[in-house]
Amino acid sequence: IKEIAERFIWTNSVAVEVSAAQTLRHLDISEAKKLKYHPVKDGYVWGQPWGTAWFRLHCKVPRSFHGEIVYLHFQTEGEAILFRDGVPVQALDHGRAEYRLLEKARGGEEIELYVEAGANSAFGKFNRRTMHEPKISVFNQEVWECFWDMRTLADLLDALEPDNPRRARILYMLNKAVDQFDYCGEPSREKLRAQAKTARQMLKELLSHKAEPSAPVMACMGHAHIDVAWLWPLSETIRKCGRTFSNALELMRLYPEYKFVQSQPQLYEFTRERYPSLYQRIKEMVRKKQWFPEGCMWVEADCNLSGGESLIRQLILGMRFMKEEFNYTPECLWLPDVFGYPASLPQILRRSGITKFLTIKLSWNQFTTFPFHSFWWEGIDGSRVLAHFPPMNNYGTDLTAKNLVSAARRYREKDRSTIQAVLFGYGDGGGGPNAGMLERLRRYRNLEGVPKLIPMSPHDFFRQLEQESHNFPVWVGELYLEFHRGTYTTQALNKRFNRKAEITLHNLELLSAIAQIMGEKMDISSELNSVWKLVLLNQFHDILPGSSIDEVYRDSHAQYQQVFKITERLLNSTIRRLCSRINTSGDGIPVAVFNTLSWDRNSCVTVQLPKNVRNKKLIAVAPDKTAVPVQRGYDGFYRFIAGIPSAGYKVFHIKTGEVSSIPITADSRKMENEHVLVNFDAAGRIKQIYDKTSDREIIPQNAIANQFLLYEDKTVTRGEAWDIDLFYMDKLLEADGKLLSFRVVEAGPVRGVVQIKRTISKSTIIQNIILYKNIKRIDFETEIHWGPEKDVLLKVAFPLNIRSNTARYEIQFGNVERPTHQNTLRDLAMFEVPAHKWADLSEPDYGVALLNDCKYGYDIRRNVIRLTLLRAPRYPAKTADVNRIHKVTYSIFPHKGNFTNGVVRMAYDINIPLIAHIPTRTQKGLMSSSESWFSLSSEHVIIETIKKAENDDSIIVRLYEAHGCHATCTLKTSLPIKHAIETNLLEQEERKIPVRERKITLEFSPFQIRTLKLTL
Repeated sequence: IKEIAERFIWTNSVAVEVSAAQTLRHLDISEAKKLKYHPVKDGYVWGQPWGTAWFRLHCKVPRSFHGEIVYLHFQTEGEAILFRDGVPVQALDHGRAEYRLLEKARGGEEIELYVEAGANSAFGKFNRRTMHEPKISVFNQEVWECFWDMRTLADLLDALEPDNPRRARILYMLNKAVDQFDYCGEPSREKLRAQAKTARQMLKELLSHKAEPSAPVMACMGHAHIDVAWLWPLSETIRKCGRTFSNALELMRLYPEYKFVQSQPQLYEFTRERYPSLYQRIKEMVRKKQWFPEGCMWVEADCNLSGGESLIRQLILGMRFMKEEFNYTPECLWLPDVFGYPASLPQILRRSGITKFLTIKLSWNQFTTFPFHSFWWEGIDGSRVLAHFPPMNNYGTDLTAKNLVSAARRYREKDRSTIQAVLFGYGDGGGGPNAGMLERLRRYRNLEGVPKLIPMSPHDFFRQLEQESHNFPVWVGELYLEFHRGTYTTQALNKRFNRKAEITLHNLELLSAIAQIMGEKMDISSELNSVWKLVLLNQFHDILPGSSIDEVYRDSHAQYQQVFKITERLLNSTIRRLCSRINTSGDGIPVAVFNTLSWDRNSCVTVQLPKNVRNKKLIAVAPDKTAVPVQRGYDGFYRFIAGIPSAGYKVFHIKTGEVSSIPITADSRKMENEHVLVNFDAAGRIKQIYDKTSDREIIPQNAIANQFLLYEDKTVTRGEAWDIDLFYMDKLLEADGKLLSFRVVEAGPVRGVVQIKRTISKSTIIQNIILYKNIKRIDFETEIHWGPEKDVLLKVAFPLNIRSNTARYEIQFGNVERPTHQNTLRDLAMFEVPAHKWADLSEPDYGVALLNDCKYGYDIRRNVIRLTLLRAPRYPAKTADVNRIHKVTYSIFPHKGNFTNGVVRMAYDINIPLIAHIPTRTQKGLMSSSESWFSLSSEHVIIETIKKAENDDSIIVRLYEAHGCHATCTLKTSLPIKHAIETNLLEQEERKIPVRERKITLEFSPFQIRTLKLTL
C-alpha cells in the first residue's frame, strides 16, 4: 500500500525552476518580491534561527498534462506557506508537501509562485534545512481513492479482534487488491487508473457494510490548536495562522462536508492584519457554516492565575469580536489545553451566556483518573455548565480506526450517551487536519467495525449531548489538574507583571469613570481596550504559566512595560483632573489619598515629599483636624496611617508638628505593636509570634517561622517549566541560609522595620520585616537576588499552632477548601495548589492567613503553610528567573474566628495600596475634601470593579459575595444615579433594580456575582 502511494498517485514528474533569498525579517509578499533571488537546486541548504527563506518557483506545465489534475511538490523542511497571485493558499510542511496547482490543465501554462519558509519546525526546533523535490506532476484521482480505500481497511485491521471473521476477510481481499497493480514496470496513467478501478471494485463490498444500528456517534470537528506563543515567539504565531488557516480553506474547497473549529479572536485579529484576503475567505466560510469561530475567550487563557475580572474581559472582548466580525455567538468555552479550572468558572460562564465547556486536559492527571467524560460541572455558587471531555483524550487525533474504537470503549457515559466529540488535526504548533484525515472521515462515516463519524459543528454536537444530559453525573468544585504544578511559579516576573497590571487597571477604570461623571472630558476607552488586549494576550496558557521560550518573555516584558507606561500616564492624568476639582485648601502640603476598595480603610499612605521638609517632625492633618504622625523611611519616602472612606478619597495636609504616639518596638531581638510580638533568635530567625489581643502563640514551641527552604527540583519528564514532582520534598538542599546582617532601619510611630540579609546557596535575600501602627499584620517585604542555580525550588514556610484537616485558598470571586492531609490519591495529588492573594488555616475560633502580592503556588500540609517563591527550570526557557532580582511581599495575618474575619479584605489591602497624590496647587474646589463614592453595608460583599460601561456612558459596578454565605447588602452612592439595571457579565441588560435615595439593596447567595449598570 505504501508503494502505491509513493509511486502511483503522482506520476510524470517535471522539475520546477527555483530561486531563493534569505532574510531575518518577516516580510509581506509585496516586500518579498523585491528581494534578490538566486537560482537553487534540489538539496539546497538554508536557514538560521527564526530566519526566513523566500523561494520563487517557476512552473512550466508540459503539453502532455492536457486535461489532467496537476500538483506541485515542494519540501523546504521548515514551516512554509505558498503564495499564488499574491494570496496565501496553503502551507507546505513535513506532512503536507503537495499543492493542487491545476484542476484541469490546458498544457503549456507558466505559473509563478512564492513560498515563505521559516527555518523552524512546528515545535520551534532549529536545524539547517534542506530543500527537496521542486516538481510538478499529474495526479491520478482513481489511484488516490484506491489508496485510501486500502489504507482505511488496513487501519481497521488494527481495531478488530484477531479472531474476528471480518478481519480475516479484509486481510484476504486487501492482498488480492494490492496484487492488481504492476510494480515492476512504469505503467501508463491509463493502465494505472484501470488497475485502481479494478482494485476498488474488489474492496467495494467490504466498504459497503454499514455500522451497527447501535454504533456510537462521534461528532468530528477539524481543529488546529495554535499556541499563541510557546516554543516560538508571537511573530511566528502570526505566520502559523496564515499556514493553518490557508490549509483549512483549501481543504474546504476540496471537501465541502468538512467542518473546522478555531478559537481565539487574537489569532483572527493577527490574520486580519497580516493576511486580509485570507481573513475575508474565512468570513465567507463562517457564513457557509463550514468554519466555526468557537471559544468565547480572547485567547485560551490560563484559568488558575488570571484574575476574576480578567476572565470576564476575556469573555467580553472575545465574544464581542466573534459577534461583530462573524455574526457568531459562541456557546462553549473551548479550552482543550489549559492547566486547571477554578470552581468559580461555571458561574462566570453562565452569567456570560455560556452553557457548555470542553477540555481534554484532565486526561493528563498524574495520580487519579477523572471519573467522567460528559457531566454537569457545578461551581462554588451552584451554577452548572454542561461539560464534555472528549474520550479520545487528545485535541489532535488522526482518525485511525484503532483510536476511534478505543475512544468509544473508553467513554465513561456510554451507558447513557450515544455521542462524543472528536477533535482531529495537528495541533499546538498549528497545521490542522490534512487530506488523509478527511478521506478517512468519508469512509468511516458509516462503516462496520468503527463508530459512526459525522462532521458536526460544536453547536449541533452539544445540542445532541444536551438531549441526553438529564442523567449525567455532577462534579462539584474545581477541576484540579494533577500535573503542571510548576506553572503557578515559573517565570515569576511575568506573574508579578500580571498581578500589577490587573491592579493598575482596576484603579484606572474606577477613577477614570468617576472623573468622567464629575464632568472631565476624557475618553480613554480606545486606549483601555488596547491595554486590556495586551494583558489578556499575555494570559495565554503558555505565557502566563511560564512555559515558553526566552524570546516569548522578551516580547512579553516589553508588552507589560507598554501596559504600565500607558496606564500610569492615564492614571496620573485622571488623578490630576480629579484633584483639580477637590477642595485642597488648608495649611501645609496637601496630599489627596484615594481608596479604590469598597470599605473604609485604615492603612499606610506612602508619599514623596519635597526635600525642604527633611529632618522635620511632621504630622498629617485630616479634614476634621485630627492629626497623625508622619514618619520618614530609610528609603526616603514618608508614611502615615490614614483612615480613607470606601471607594473614595480624603485630603490631608502635611505640616510640621507633633502628636503623642507610642513608637513601634524594633530591636535586635524583637518587634512589637499593639497586636503582635515577634521574637528573633541569634541567627535572625523568627522563633515566636505572639498574638497579644487573642493571647495565642502563633507558631509551635521550638519551631521557626518565615523559614526559607531550598529544594532540588528535578522532574521525571522534560516538563521542567511545567512540573513540580512530589519527590522534591525528599531532597532539601538548604534551610534558612546564612545570616549576613540584621539591623533595625526604622522604629517610629508609623512602623518598625527590621532588615535582614542572608544568603541561601548562590542567592541573596534582603528582607524588610514590617509592623505598622495598629495593624494586625506582619509584612515581609522581600527582594531576592536569584543566582545562577538550576533545578532548585525556593519556598518560605510558617509552622502554625493550628489543627485543621482543611485549609482555605482564594480563587477568582471566592475561595475553595482543600485537604491538609494525604488520605487519598486525590489528596496526595494536591501537594501543590494554586491560589491568588491568600491561603488560610483556621480552627473554628482562630486562624492565620498567609497573604501575598504576586505569588500563586501554595502548599499546606498538616499545620505548615508554605508559599512557593521561585523556581529555576532549564526548559523551555534557558534563563527562566535566574540571575535576576525578584520582589514579593507576603504577610502573616492572625485573626479570631475563621477566614471570614478580615482575611479577604486584608489580602486586598496589601495588593491594592492607597494612592497618594500631591496636587500642583490648592483650591477650594467643587468637591469636598473627603468623599465616599460607593459604600456597602455588608462585610461579606466586595465591589470588584467599577468602570465605564462598554457601550454607553453608564457606570458598571460588579460585586460578589466573598465568604460563601447569604447576605443582604445595601449599596450606597454619593453619585446622582437615576436608574439601576442588573446585567449579565457581558453587560447585557436583564432587569431593573429599585433605587431609593441613592441606595440599592441587593440579596446575595453564596459567592454570587452581580453586575449593576447605573445611569446618571
